[in-house]
Amino acid sequence: MSNLALYPVGLFFVLSAAHFARSRIDSRATARYTCYGTALLGAALLVLAPPTIRAVQGTGVAVLAVLAIVLGDGMRDGAAAAIRLLVPALRAADTAHAAQAGNAEAPGNAARAVHRHEVRGGLALLGTVLGLRLALITAAAPGLAGDDLTVGPELSARLALAGYTAVGMLHTTVCLVALLRELVRRARAAGPGRLGTGLRLLTGGLVAGLLWNAWSMDDVLRAAATGSQDGPEDTLCAVLGGLCAALIAAGLGSTLWPAAAGAVRGWAHAHRRYRALTPLWRDLHTVLPQIALDPARRLPLPPRDPQFALYRRIIEIHDARLILRQHCDPRTAQWLDQATRRFPPPCDHAAATAEAAALAAALELAASGAVPEAAAPEAVLPAAPGTTATDTMDGEAEHLAHLARVYATCPAVAEVRTRARAERARAASAAGALR
Repeated sequence: MSNLALYPVGLFFVLSAAHFARSRIDSRATARYTCYGTALLGAALLVLAPPTIRAVQGTGVAVLAVLAIVLGDGMRDGAAAAIRLLVPALRAADTAHAAQAGNAEAPGNAARAVHRHEVRGGLALLGTVLGLRLALITAAAPGLAGDDLTVGPELSARLALAGYTAVGMLHTTVCLVALLRELVRRARAAGPGRLGTGLRLLTGGLVAGLLWNAWSMDDVLRAAATGSQDGPEDTLCAVLGGLCAALIAAGLGSTLWPAAAGAVRGWAHAHRRYRALTPLWRDLHTVLPQIALDPARRLPLPPRDPQFALYRRIIEIHDARLILRQHCDPRTAQWLDQATRRFPPPCDHAAATAEAAALAAALELAASGAVPEAAAPEAVLPAAPGTTATDTMDGEAEHLAHLARVYATCPAVAEVRTRARAERARAASAAGALR
């Protein structure tokens, strides 16, 4: 099981890269380098996991397993370079923000020039490291015995293998230390609070990364002394990698938790209101199926985007109310007056009760397909004063949710619905007798 531990760590970094690729960080360079670094590191861990190397080794072509190890090491070098480039990107973003605040173009242009210069320097260093490591591994000409890279007994081969690992370790150390110093400086400037806590957790993640990288010294010493070293990552690397990933996740989470919690609360709130409108919408849709903006949706599944689904449901209910205006029965007020004598509604429900009763009676009449002959121009669906003319979707959703509750639970509304249904049945019987 320990051999599989690198897979969740690698997947964490790959998924983090996908998150940063879609993020809206102000500095595009910062988001880009973070995405590159996490993606390359995650891919390297997936490639260097022992089961992956053994699967490649099982093909019977020994050189492929060595090439896979070299590819994974190269990805780690690229990830380290991307991490190092975060430093000038962060500084350039700070300078650009300061320039915008002061309406000064020169500092912003100078910061971008310095950023481009440091990026070129970082890429040149990466190219040098990759070239040197490739030359050293070619000179060592290693093979793979079990999980170990092995070379011949010659001193030159052992030193070449040790140098291959040492160059990568030193490059990663330089890159991590550069970002670590920048994060320590920012954590001190941020002080206590959510941002400072997040930066300190990220700093801890980089320290764990340094320990993870320092474990390569064991490979350097073994290669120089015995001509062999670990090919794929070992169990301790998985532990240190998991610690690094956990601290980085906690650091990012400390700043993302409030936004994530707000998003979850918004989703739950929209979904709850969406479900609250369901009884009213279902009755309206049964009689007036043309109101559905998405006729293909038939399964009673939770909406993937409850905010959009709630907005659509509000529009559909309003469309139904407009259609039902021509079906308002002038006797509704009399029926409601009689019903409220038996079932007096609370004072704060009186307006919603009148609207729900008119809606229920009009819906029963519309179900028969008839328009009342005595309908007066003023016989329209009443609205709760001061509630329908809302400026926000939240306000409108709250009003309709309250209307739906009254429509579904108020005894007076049920009494009016029963009277309207009886009148509809009586009218249908009379029409049948005339035929």
